[in-house]
Amino acid sequence: MTRRRTALAATATAAAALLTACAADGASGGGSTPADGTATTVRVADVSTANHLTLGRTSGLVDDALDEAGLSALWLGPYTVPSVAYDALLTDQADVTTTDAAQLLTWAAEERDVVAFAVETSSGDDQGVVVGPGAPVTGVADLRGLTVAVGPTPGGVGDYVLAKALATVGLTSDDVQRVYLSESDATAEFVAGTVDAWATADEHFATAQSTPGAVVVARGDQVGSHDATVHVVSRTFAHEHPEAVRALFDGLVAQAAAVEDKPSAITDLYSRAGAPGDAIKVIGTFDVPEVAPLDDAGVERLRAFADDLVELGFLAVEPHMAHAVHDVTAGSGS
Repeated sequence: MTRRRTALAATATAAAALLTACAADGASGGGSTPADGTATTVRVADVSTANHLTLGRTSGLVDDALDEAGLSALWLGPYTVPSVAYDALLTDQADVTTTDAAQLLTWAAEERDVVAFAVETSSGDDQGVVVGPGAPVTGVADLRGLTVAVGPTPGGVGDYVLAKALATVGLTSDDVQRVYLSESDATAEFVAGTVDAWATADEHFATAQSTPGAVVVARGDQVGSHDATVHVVSRTFAHEHPEAVRALFDGLVAQAAAVEDKPSAITDLYSRAGAPGDAIKVIGTFDVPEVAPLDDAGVERLRAFADDLVELGFLAVEPHMAHAVHDVTAGSGS
């Protein structure tokens, strides 16, 4: 559940611009290494999704881990538009943020100076393909020729899980009519029946399947999804402040353990964000992800995902994995 790549609320372009300005203002007051030589300040671009970094902000566990290492956090956001947080990281207005593995691999292919230091792993039961009420579909094979909303981004989680589902019955994405829509637009069109099905994840997957008459025809854990959420820092930050990256990782691990003990932390977050009650009930059934380092096993998970993306045509070639990760267990960086 905690790899929440989708926004909890729709935000207009003007709001995104405002958030960018806020990030710049907040970052300029802090920075990774204050001029007075005091403790390193870690600028955290908080994406307002139920990932362990965001939950760790609410619980204070990330701050506690940084404090134990003699560090402090400057929280930026929360950002309801993830791309604004990404821009903050890429323009050195932030040191750390959260994204999905597909975005990380895209950055790696573009040779961006971004590395992942933690991955949230789970079964994939929080993503899949849902058929709307009245659509003539009883299984994945029946999707041929129908319209499927897949989210706003080609190669995103909706596109990916749809392609994985279609592959199980010998079909490809070309056998359906993919419709790229924002999650808010996809919600409206799915409910109205303008699209036949919706491939999505997290809150939106819960919303889709809680729609009266809707049917789940595929789930990520049933089709071999390797999608995941990753926590990332700039390469420069990882090299200059490995102790800060380790502290961030420790905070994420502590937060994952806290959610394991009290899973309602996730549903409480969605409730505060205004998610529908029926969707929250479904969210409460999703597996709680664990936090793992990008050690050999973590890299192999990313490589399996990259292999999927290449095979399905979303990536031209597999990026150089060693260039995309920072192993906190190695102690010497990426």
